[in-house]
Amino acid sequence: MRIEIVNGRKIVCGHIYPLNELKVGQRWAQADGANREVVIREIEGEWIRYGEHANDRTYEKDWFNFQCRYCLVVE
Repeated sequence: MRIEIVNGRKIVCGHIYPLNELKVGQRWAQADGANREVVIREIEGEWIRYGEHANDRTYEKDWFNFQCRYCLVVE
């Protein structure tokens, strides 16, 4: 695990959190370096529902694949 600054955000790279450490309201940045941030809206079982803005579309991925695409923002 390491912390990097990407697009002005401190993000955790190279780490997969256990499901019980993922929380509604957490901010996550896109892992490919794109300047995109999402927020976890809901967790149901192993499924993470998230979106970019309050009124935009909600996306869904299982907890592992979500973390393959996004990195936790730790400021």
